Amino acid sequence: MNEKWLAAVLALPLLLTVQSATALEYPNRYHSMAETLFDMMDAFSSAYQKRLHERSRDYAPPAATLPGYPAYPPGPGPRFYSPAPDLDGSWQGESGEMLVIRGGQFRIYQDRQNYRQGHIAYPAPGLLMLQEQQSGQVRPYRFAESEGRLLLLDPEGILLRYIRTGW
Repeated sequence: MNEKWLAAVLALPLLLTVQSATALEYPNRYHSMAETLFDMMDAFSSAYQKRLHERSRDYAPPAATLPGYPAYPPGPGPRFYSPAPDLDGSWQGESGEMLVIRGGQFRIYQDRQNYRQGHIAYPAPGLLMLQEQQSGQVRPYRFAESEGRLLLLDPEGILLRYIRTGW
């Protein structure tokens, strides 16, 4: 019985080595297919970005509803009590960033690993406030949404344009 146990213990590293080698080969089996998929995703992204720039006139309906930006009074910040409009979902900006809104939370992704997050509030109709979690900084935006298009206007007059990509 000791001989069988000793043989099993000695064979275990060999079995683990075979399994490890097999695990290392697995991703390489589909390497060319994965590369092709990445190429297709890059092509779709490029075409989408080109379409965004060509169709900037599509933003005219929500832009017409953006009033001038009022000065935000100094003080401790907004009270977060107004009912929220239906902005929950995923939005892609013209430069490729992703804005994700869920409930009272937001995340802005530059890429999968780099993002900022925090709280979103709607203190008045057509106005939203983004409060970054890490810095606590509150940034107001005038906004308009129509047919899957979202416009954000900051106090400096910079217009950010987004298209809804999911809910």
